[in-house]
Amino acid sequence: MYVRLFPVLALVCLLAVGCGSGSSLQPSAPAAKLGGDWTRFGYDAARHDAGPSKTGITSADVRKLKKQRVVLDGTVDASPIYLRGVTVHGSRHDTFFVTTSYGRTLAIDAATGAILWRFTPSGYSSLAGSYRITNSTPVADPNRKFVYAASPDGFVHKLSVASGAEARGWPVRVTLLPQREKLATSLNFSRGLVLIGTGGYIGDQPPYQGHVVAINAATGRIVHVWNSLCSNVHRLLNPKSCPQSNSAIWARSGVVVVPGSGNLLVATGNGRFDGNRNWGDSVRC
Repeated sequence: MYVRLFPVLALVCLLAVGCGSGSSLQPSAPAAKLGGDWTRFGYDAARHDAGPSKTGITSADVRKLKKQRVVLDGTVDASPIYLRGVTVHGSRHDTFFVTTSYGRTLAIDAATGAILWRFTPSGYSSLAGSYRITNSTPVADPNRKFVYAASPDGFVHKLSVASGAEARGWPVRVTLLPQREKLATSLNFSRGLVLIGTGGYIGDQPPYQGHVVAINAATGRIVHVWNSLCSNVHRLLNPKSCPQSNSAIWARSGVVVVPGSGNLLVATGNGRFDGNRNWGDSVRC
């Protein structure tokens, strides 16, 4: 089923794929704890944006709160994530993780504001100060040993919570033209898969296509790609090889996992719609 929408935004319902098994994804369902983890943008795989009913802060605590300013070596135009009581450099810390516009990922002690570690992607020096940025929020692995983060050179990184070191077999390239395809959406995680969508930069300069990439978190292997334009191609596209451009997936929520069905929801922008291979401005389930 599909419904055409105007003028620029759409929802696309994608059948999720299992981790190499052909089964459908199931949404992550982390247990809500008092003052527990906030592992991704929107709290859970469905982006409910609602955490525990008891946060540990009440009206009686307001007078006790103190302002703390933490100076970062970059702009964070994305949400932080939070892991409580994880081991970093051999000690337990309540820790925030953030990614800066040019792809640095930082681990920050929640109590002191100290930078526990920083990861700088290899292409950072060529990106800093340019138009190529990311607004992607990291996502934590359910095992709490790794976080996944994007950089505007077109890669997704798997970083050790304990040290910030890149995991073996990573990073994973999720676009063949990072100069045009922007990693703007927040990362998601469901049933062993890291999920990310791509869009375009301001000005919509072609060529680019929005697409969804599912990565096996254990191996770093791309197991599925859905292209919103030229969707008959099930791999990373060279954007110039597709006759159509645009149809970006650019919302901060990125790829959303539907509870129960395991389907994926994404929003597509302006682009061609033909109900067959091109899915701009449409709803498809």
